Amino acid sequence: MINVLNTFKDSFVDVLPGIAIRIILLIVLFFIARPLMDGILRVTRAAMRKNKVEALLETFTISLIKTLIYVAYLFLVISIIGVQATSLVTILGTAGIAVGLALQGSLSNLAGGVLILMFKQFSKGDYISDNGKVEGTVDEIHILYTTLNTVDNKRIIVPNGQLANNPIINYSINAERRVDLIFSVSYDTPIEKVIKLLQGVMDEDSRILHDHKNMIKLVKHNASSLDFVFRAWVKKDDYWDVYFGCNEKVKNVFDANNIEIPYQKIDIYSKK
Repeated sequence: MINVLNTFKDSFVDVLPGIAIRIILLIVLFFIARPLMDGILRVTRAAMRKNKVEALLETFTISLIKTLIYVAYLFLVISIIGVQATSLVTILGTAGIAVGLALQGSLSNLAGGVLILMFKQFSKGDYISDNGKVEGTVDEIHILYTTLNTVDNKRIIVPNGQLANNPIINYSINAERRVDLIFSVSYDTPIEKVIKLLQGVMDEDSRILHDHKNMIKLVKHNASSLDFVFRAWVKKDDYWDVYFGCNEKVKNVFDANNIEIPYQKIDIYSKK
C-alpha cells in the first residue's frame, strides 16, 4: 500500500509543473482574450468606416469576426487543457451527420446574410416588409439574423434565411411613393361635385407632386356608396403626413359641403 502511495506521489509531482503551467496559461488567456478581441474589432471597425463600407456590411463583418475569434478561443482552450485537436476533429467527424443536421438552419441563415449583402436587397434605415409577416426599419445584419425596429419601437430579430428566401417589400428604396386612398359618398351625391372637391384638396397640398400622374376617379359602385380613388404621388418622407392629412382634410371638406359619408344601415319597409 505504501509503495502505491509513493508511486502516486511521484507521478503527481512529475505532472504538477505541467498542470500548473496549463492553469497559468488558461488564466492569462482568460484575462487577455476579451481586450484582444475588442482591439481587433475596434481596428476592423475603424478601417471599414475609413473606407466608407456600407453599414450593414460592417455589422455583418464584425459579427463574423467575433464568431471566428470565439471558435479559435475554444480550440485554444481545448489545446491548453491537453486535448489534441486531431482527436476533437475525429469526434466531430464521427458525429458529422448530427452536427450537420443541427447546423443546417444556421448555415442557411449564414448563406442568407451573404446573399442579402451581395444583392443589396435593402440597406440600413430602409423600411421593409417580409411579405406582410414582419416589417420595420433595418438596423443591423449579423451572420445569422437581421434586426428590425418597428414604428412603435419594438425590435424584431429575423433569421437571414427567412429574408433571403421570401419576397421582400422595400418601401424606402425609391425616392417617391404613391398615396392611395378610397373615399365613399352616398349615391345621391353628384359625381362631378365630389371630384371637384377632392381635386381641390389635392391642389392645395404643396407636398403632393403635381407634375406626376395623380388621379381622382370613380372606382366602384358599392352596395351602399360610390367609391372614389384618390392617388397622389409624394416624396417618400412625406408619405404618412399626406396620408393622414388628406384623410382629415377630405372629412372636413365633405362636412362643409353637406356630402354624406355612408355607413352601414338597413331600410325597413312596412308592407300593408
